[in-house]
Amino acid sequence: MIFNIRRWVGLGSFIALMSFLSPVLAQSSSEWKVIDTRAGKEIRWRDLPGRLKNANAIFVGEQHDDPETHKAEAILLADMHQKVGDKLTLAMEMFERDGQSGLNDYLSGKIDESAFVKSVRVWPNYTTDYRPMIEFAKANKIPVLASNAPQKIVRKVGQGGLMASLASLSSEEKTQVASFILAPESDEYSKRFGGIISAGHGDGEQMEPTMIRRFYEAQRLRDDTMGETVARALRDGRTVFHVNGSFHSDAALGTASSVLWREPLLTRLAIVKIVPYKDKIDWASLRQEADYLIFVPDRRPEKAK
Repeated sequence: MIFNIRRWVGLGSFIALMSFLSPVLAQSSSEWKVIDTRAGKEIRWRDLPGRLKNANAIFVGEQHDDPETHKAEAILLADMHQKVGDKLTLAMEMFERDGQSGLNDYLSGKIDESAFVKSVRVWPNYTTDYRPMIEFAKANKIPVLASNAPQKIVRKVGQGGLMASLASLSSEEKTQVASFILAPESDEYSKRFGGIISAGHGDGEQMEPTMIRRFYEAQRLRDDTMGETVARALRDGRTVFHVNGSFHSDAALGTASSVLWREPLLTRLAIVKIVPYKDKIDWASLRQEADYLIFVPDRRPEKAK
């Protein structure tokens, strides 16, 4: 990997991010592998931004608990800013729509970081894993969109179902979720979701179909809210770099399909999936999941059995 910091980072962001990026800059080019799944071959990291620059909806699917993944995201965001410039918008699953004003206030300098983290529900790993991207955006005046639905509304749907829950929302709450939510019962995404939920139940008992359905509706609430957020930015001529858990964009389903449904002619989609690996890379089995696969070494400790 070849990086020229002064090309893509201003002085302020250089100072803010140097402690985070130093370990990244020190690692060898052999540690991160990029696969172009359509061509079926490995490409150089430095060629990836050029291949993505013609897309305007770039979904970066992550493993939330993998630090190496977040390093790759931060570098890719910076590289895309170098390619796209002022058209770039960062959008993140990790922030909910009702926190947009607090996010805007921090990015514009109206409030300090302490007030920001108090006013916005940040994830537990925000400081180590997501702060570098926010600080880079702040220093380079990149808009950031809080794309996700508020957790309190997602939870309500998971407990009471989609239709009843939406009907109970206040006028203000309705602005915090997508205006229209699609939750078909037998498409590929619902089948994938059902399989994941059933496998994760953990106690050997069969989960009730009505419960799976409510959880799926809550998932679709997230996907369509994020999709609507991205679609709105595309209509404004923005190029959106959307960071989300991989399941939301794998195989261009979930949030990605929501954007395509809303803006089928405007959307130029690119799916990137970051995959931590321990010993060997098996990209063939993931070929249909993304346009580009980024394999990063999995340095997470082994989970106790």
